[in-house]
Amino acid sequence: MFKRILALVILIGLVAAGAPAQKKKPKGPSKGAQYEYEKAVVSMNYGLEDESVKYLNQAIALDPKHADSYKLLGIIQFRKKNYAECAAAYEKYLELNPVDSEALANLGFSCEFLGQADKAEEEYKKAVAIDGNANACFGLAKLYLTQKKLPEAEDFARRAVAKNAKSAAAHNLLGVVMNQMRKYPEAAASFENALRITPDDVNVGINLGVAYINSKEYAKAKEICEKVLPRIEDPELKIKVEGYLKLINEQLEPSGAEPKS
Repeated sequence: MFKRILALVILIGLVAAGAPAQKKKPKGPSKGAQYEYEKAVVSMNYGLEDESVKYLNQAIALDPKHADSYKLLGIIQFRKKNYAECAAAYEKYLELNPVDSEALANLGFSCEFLGQADKAEEEYKKAVAIDGNANACFGLAKLYLTQKKLPEAEDFARRAVAKNAKSAAAHNLLGVVMNQMRKYPEAAASFENALRITPDDVNVGINLGVAYINSKEYAKAKEICEKVLPRIEDPELKIKVEGYLKLINEQLEPSGAEPKS
């Protein structure tokens, strides 16, 4: 019996000696941060933005140089309209990736919402200088339109369209600029392009109707306004378009033909 126990003890000892315990690989900061970041991505995909922010903050605490966490944090904070937090996140990200034109454009948008027009312009210009970023061109065009710098607004609106011809927003913005510059046929052409991309966009339809009125194409204006009117939900906007239709009808013969000169 003693020999059997001794043999068992020796056997256990041999097993223990032959299979040393594996050393645990220490989790480095970047690995832990990446894990938290991935949880944040999953949370965001499920619409759990607050949960995602929590994981991103944990990732940044583990690795203050985890660039992807700053970038995603900026995106989420922008969606939540926390523009100061958004700008702070993008600034941290851009310290690590200074030539990301999309991040520069997004920082510009955040600064604009914060009322920092000069800072927004600066960031947009940096993005444009890198690769002619379409969103940065759009941001500059919108900024210059607000400032009534119409030639500059036209320049960057055209650049935005050239860079992304499938952007209805860019075509619409160019149309607004052209309308402000009283280039009504060009404004109408831009709104037509926007409406081809988003045929159900009520605001673009109204803009096109206004451009037709301004260019005295009353029959076209009537057609588009009558088409858009039933889909307008805002009462004030509905009254405005009804006013446009009244104006149009005053300019047309009962038959619908153009008025005589």
